[in-house]
Amino acid sequence: MVDIAIEVTDRRGRVSQFAGTEGLTLMDALKNQGLPVAATCGGAKSCATCHVYIGEGSAPVGLPDEDEIDLLSESDHYREGVSRLSCQIVLLPVLAGLRVELAPQD
Repeated sequence: MVDIAIEVTDRRGRVSQFAGTEGLTLMDALKNQGLPVAATCGGAKSCATCHVYIGEGSAPVGLPDEDEIDLLSESDHYREGVSRLSCQIVLLPVLAGLRVELAPQD
């Protein structure tokens, strides 16, 4: 397994860096670091409590599907083009250097 470098900005603006394990979801990697990601549904794409913003110039994480967009767009904190559910992003070597910000909790 390969470690994937991730930079995360928490809700207080603090930036930290860590290595996530290839194959984990970003949600699991964030939780493993003790970051405040509720992930109420456990990654079932039904709650949006793992909402993150993908950093500008970050590695491409792919596009959300229609269900993910529908769920995220219900949030007051939705940002078109950068909002994603961290449970839907699988860590792969191509994502090395991924930068994310934890979205505010609704």
